[in-house]
Amino acid sequence: MEDITITGGNPRLILTKLGSDPIDNDSNGIDAGDIITYTFVIQNTGNVTVTNLAIDDPIISNALIPVTPSSIAPGETISITLDYVITLDDIIAGEVFNSATVIGQDPTNADVIDVSDNGDETVDEDGDGDPTNDPTIVPLDVTPNLSITKTGVYVDANGDGLPNAGDEIVYTFSIENNGVVDITNITISDPLPGIVISGGPIDLAIGEIDDATFTATYVLTTQDIISGNVANQATANGTGINGIEVSDVSDDPTDPTNIDLDGDGDFEDETITVIPLGDDVIIYTGISPNGDGINDEFRIPGLSSFPDNVLRIYNRWGVAVFEKRGYEQNAEDLFRGISNGRATIKESDMLPVGTYYYVLEYKRPDGITKQRAGYFYLNR
Repeated sequence: MEDITITGGNPRLILTKLGSDPIDNDSNGIDAGDIITYTFVIQNTGNVTVTNLAIDDPIISNALIPVTPSSIAPGETISITLDYVITLDDIIAGEVFNSATVIGQDPTNADVIDVSDNGDETVDEDGDGDPTNDPTIVPLDVTPNLSITKTGVYVDANGDGLPNAGDEIVYTFSIENNGVVDITNITISDPLPGIVISGGPIDLAIGEIDDATFTATYVLTTQDIISGNVANQATANGTGINGIEVSDVSDDPTDPTNIDLDGDGDFEDETITVIPLGDDVIIYTGISPNGDGINDEFRIPGLSSFPDNVLRIYNRWGVAVFEKRGYEQNAEDLFRGISNGRATIKESDMLPVGTYYYVLEYKRPDGITKQRAGYFYLNR
């Protein structure tokens, strides 16, 4: 049989590789094990049929991937889809970046090869001078995420059974890496003045929880006792292994409000630690209404919980200088060393330095009326 010589043949293939958005298989954010579906489009732009088509894509397979149908005539287009499983290295890189190659043979059994483009053959995106072989890039949303909870417990430091300045709140923290990358150098900051934080820094792998490393201690002030609680939040800060900084504001796990301030899927309720005043009120033995913002008023912490009350204050001769029903219900009506016109003392008189006596009656919710009496010293 006489050999056939083909003249004027111009075999040419063009491969385009398109990547889908990553498919989140577990509804837990894009992470290792999720899928990208690639569409490979092969075009025969030559004038001869090309056979034995195969695709070489090293991220999908170590071997050549046969194409069905295996031949393509001039002017024809063939499309196939192949899935790729995202790896942890991809998550760290924040993208999947590669090219594929189509291989076939022309009628003379010579190889016909083309390196894939990303679908835009007019722009040289990789800067190699050839706009027809740019790699296909699929970005991955791999923002790291932390979740921190903060719980406070009141501690009666002097063991007297009453809350006092100098007592403490001990805070414990639980931190979870609920993102898709490992997080390193995790620390905790807290704007509460005087708080002392111990522990860390730590590293957390994906899904790991630490509830033992970090603790904090806060010493109560007189103003805290008056307020009846301490409210604040901490912040956890760390770095994802892809270099992205991550932080989260703490949540109080005992608070059912569950406000998600930053939209990251976990909550950021303020931690409010109640100072247990119980049935008792606290009455201090000094007041200095000199305008320095410290002890300027005769405060009775805990009395705000008992609105049915009356406070009477007398000078050393037993003359009433101040009387108020519903004391500690209105900050404008607190005793500041000025008479409110009771008995023989003129209203608005600035009372002299000295010892004064008080009688307080208040009714508990169960209907029982209690009475407290004592003295305090007024200084300026």
